Amino acid sequence: MIKFFRKIRQKLLAENKISKYLLYAVGEIILVVIGILIALQINNWNEINKTHIIEINTLKELRSDLEQNRIEINGHITALENCVKSNKVILHYMENKLPYNDSLDFHFSTLYPFIAFAPVQTTFDNLSQNGIKLISNDSLRNQISKLYGNEFEAFRVFERTYFVEHYSNYIKPMFIKEFETFEVFQSVKPKNYEQFILNQEYKQVLNFTVNNSQTFIAMQSRYIEIVDSLIINIDNEIAD
Repeated sequence: MIKFFRKIRQKLLAENKISKYLLYAVGEIILVVIGILIALQINNWNEINKTHIIEINTLKELRSDLEQNRIEINGHITALENCVKSNKVILHYMENKLPYNDSLDFHFSTLYPFIAFAPVQTTFDNLSQNGIKLISNDSLRNQISKLYGNEFEAFRVFERTYFVEHYSNYIKPMFIKEFETFEVFQSVKPKNYEQFILNQEYKQVLNFTVNNSQTFIAMQSRYIEIVDSLIINIDNEIAD
């Protein structure tokens, strides 16, 4: 092609057709510029396509993380519901001063849910480090950032403040002092049942555990709704 254009230029010069030569040269420059622009556009399209592929793969990985978080949250809700139930059973026995029976050992073992929220956020952490703006949908990007950066973090603070400290300051000392055996979620036998059910401080501890657990159930149920909504929006984004 280059040789072809060169021959045309040489022929025009040889025939002393300067005006045609100049016109041709301008046309040739325009063609070269157009070719460069087309090449740049193709390269740009390729880069956009690569970025889009990375974005879609990232969204798929994020969706997988959210599914795992959903499973964990549901498991925590179940543990919290069992905790509330067992605390209420023991409180019922304490309030009515009912006699001991072996079935209480299971409920003593679930007076605390023994859970710690640790959301899977590998993909979100990578996004935070490499650029959250990889997610092109502004609304979706904000929803992701709010869940991981605000909601989950606020929950962890709440958990440390109202649940972990409650365990360390009240539940654990109570277990150590008042129970002779300890098998989590299986069987815990009190040293002196009659003395335990008359203890007003323990009654307050159990009531506080119920209130805390119900608050945690409400919070985590809300997170399930947020996670489900985010999964739906990710699916829609992937499908587009």
